[in-house]
Amino acid sequence: METNDISACERLVMKTIWDSTEEMALQEIMDKVNEENGKKWKPQTVSTFLARLVRKGFLTAYRRGRYSYYQPVVSKEEFWKTTMNENARFFAKGDMANMVCQLCEDMLTKDDADRLKKKLDDLD
Repeated sequence: METNDISACERLVMKTIWDSTEEMALQEIMDKVNEENGKKWKPQTVSTFLARLVRKGFLTAYRRGRYSYYQPVVSKEEFWKTTMNENARFFAKGDMANMVCQLCEDMLTKDDADRLKKKLDDLD
């Protein structure tokens, strides 16, 4: 899986599906994406994104009655890990520790750093 294979808009659709506890049809996905992201996408727009995600292997679709429902093939965790590894390869020449150190210097709060320290201690 290449996470660069999907657009920012497709990522919003995937996140909506990943965050849902129930299977979703087009209308539900559209409503949620629009509400959570301040979009005004029409059904055809979201349908296009869903079709692309199915074609790219990120989603599967099945019909129940008149509606198609969508399920993720790729988990949110799997996508996240792959994205992080791709970014580490691209920005830090594969050095994940260097990438994490850069994040620590630039973006983490004191609470974030404390949580990270605890997580690193737990790895031992």
